[in-house]
Amino acid sequence: MKLLRVRLENVFAYREADFDLSGTTPDKNIVLIWGRNGMGKTSFLNAMKLLFTGMEKTEFRRVGFPPVGLSAPQYVLGDGSRWTGLVNREARRRALTLGEPVTAQIIVSWLDNAGETVTATRWWTVDADDFTNGLVVERAGDRKTGLVAQEILEDTIPSDLVRFFFFDGEDIKSLAESSGSYQTDFNRLLRITFLDDLTRELLALSGDRKRSGLESSLRRALDEAQATLAKARTVQLEAREAIDDLDAQLGIDGVELRRVQIRRANLSSGASEAQRKVVEDQLKEATRQLALVTDQIVRELPKDVPVLANLGLVRQALTAMNARMTQIGSAETTFAESVSNNLEDWIAEGCPALSTGEATRLASFIVGRMRGLLQVGGGEGLFSNVSPAVIEKIIGRFESWSMAGDALRSTRARLLIEAYRHGNEIEKLRRDLFTLEVGANGNAEEFRAVSNKVAELEDGIAKQNQLKGQWSARLTEAAANETKWAAEVKKLEASQDQVSQAARDSKFLQKAATALTEIGERIKTETRQELEQLLNEKFKLIIQHNLIDRIGLDEGYVLTFYEKGGKAIGRTSLSSGMKQLAATALLWAMKEIAGTDVPVIIDTPLGRIDRENQDHLLRAYYPALSHQVVILPTNAEIDDRKLQLLQGKVAQHYSIVNESGDAARVEQRALVEV
Repeated sequence: MKLLRVRLENVFAYREADFDLSGTTPDKNIVLIWGRNGMGKTSFLNAMKLLFTGMEKTEFRRVGFPPVGLSAPQYVLGDGSRWTGLVNREARRRALTLGEPVTAQIIVSWLDNAGETVTATRWWTVDADDFTNGLVVERAGDRKTGLVAQEILEDTIPSDLVRFFFFDGEDIKSLAESSGSYQTDFNRLLRITFLDDLTRELLALSGDRKRSGLESSLRRALDEAQATLAKARTVQLEAREAIDDLDAQLGIDGVELRRVQIRRANLSSGASEAQRKVVEDQLKEATRQLALVTDQIVRELPKDVPVLANLGLVRQALTAMNARMTQIGSAETTFAESVSNNLEDWIAEGCPALSTGEATRLASFIVGRMRGLLQVGGGEGLFSNVSPAVIEKIIGRFESWSMAGDALRSTRARLLIEAYRHGNEIEKLRRDLFTLEVGANGNAEEFRAVSNKVAELEDGIAKQNQLKGQWSARLTEAAANETKWAAEVKKLEASQDQVSQAARDSKFLQKAATALTEIGERIKTETRQELEQLLNEKFKLIIQHNLIDRIGLDEGYVLTFYEKGGKAIGRTSLSSGMKQLAATALLWAMKEIAGTDVPVIIDTPLGRIDRENQDHLLRAYYPALSHQVVILPTNAEIDDRKLQLLQGKVAQHYSIVNESGDAARVEQRALVEV
């Protein structure tokens, strides 16, 4: 693979830029793209990564330090704080002003191993706060899009391995600090995973053969158990991703909390701890007293406050109820009620010729006249329709309110006054405490704002830790379920009669898989031994160091550094520059063993490496690393003296110019032999 052309439009720092990389040859394999810090070198590197990886996976949308995973809209449009978005800000502002969409695209052309030109275009079109995106790959007039296009890119450079070919020189030191996390990726890079893949396929086929011989009822039970097992594993993946995101956010918020706490401490007046404790103790006591009074008010006031606020109405109602009870108890009333209750029956008995309706109307007429003659009220007054039994129940309560109401009202009022007094006292103590904290330095408003920010961050961190605890509980539960259902699946599979042809096929495939596993392990061991030998050769080409005699490489590709006497050196005692050089040698050795012809792009090529070892890199490493090496240096990293060390190896020079920070453009420089 040889890169021919890179075109960036409205991507990151670039409005429009073309890089012609076709001029490299086996003798002149280096392209230098110069730029000051912040001009657009990292934007070029990130654009090349993004073309091949896309942004479907969360790991390719991580930004900042500590890295935080963004959603797809946040990655494209920005999150409003730490990330400005994929689309060039100046282009997007202009599009918003004009009310038009804007398209950002990365277009890269290269020669494949068959000598055909391949052009890949990854694009994003943004319209206000919405976007669409796509991928197109063209080769020999054949145009592919979507998943098919992505598969072509995967065949060219697997997305998980892009970081080993396009990288920041300072970042790769993590390879030297790895505790085995890169094992799978390194095996893929060294092309020794094919036996593992074949083994997995054989084991999967063995499982299919085994299941095909199961009875139908047992097969259903096994399917259900496997579905439950898969669900438990999915929940674990979801929980781990959520916990990782929460840990990343907690790291950011923790740093911010420490910063504002330091700022608040700087703004403080420096009051003594004894002075603060006196006021804080007074504040705690006043708060406790207010809580006691408030509890009593909440418990007692709501049930009788309407009555205590209207004692005059209570007494008027009591008088009316007493009058009603007196009226109900008179002889005339008793007589009228007796006649009223029986008159309709008497009329029906004495005059059977009358209909029921006629008897009812006649009884009502006679009762009305009788009440008028006896002057007995039947339907007047507030309690005229209330039964005597109900009035008797109510009247006792109204009498107690009437007699004790004034005293109760005074008591409740005193509680409210006491609560008000405690509230004022608390407010005064808070002001006193605030004055102790801030003093008279005129920073009261900033201190208050910083204190509010501290409280906000502490509350947010507490909620995130609570959420993390919930996800951790789900993770633990899912792990337990996985263990349980994995055992159930194993038990169900073991119960099948192994004498069937399917069972015999399954056993044969398992044996084949076991054999392939043993072969694969031998190949991995031999490859690691070869890699370790080549790593030490490359390391000595780019650095001469009296302390390190040899670098060991275990099965997880973890580096161990040894002195001449064979004693291991702690990795934490090595400098960042030393780790960067070791990781550089490791990548060089891996690329050589893998025999890959992928170009290499390196930002910050010399990083924290000292002058002598920089010279070793320029003489021995970059000219031999790949058939095409794109380096993104500053003029401080590679000055005129260092450039002379690359004499005869540089095919092209480009300079990135970016006056505003959002309008990077590229200028080709004349190739000067130095």
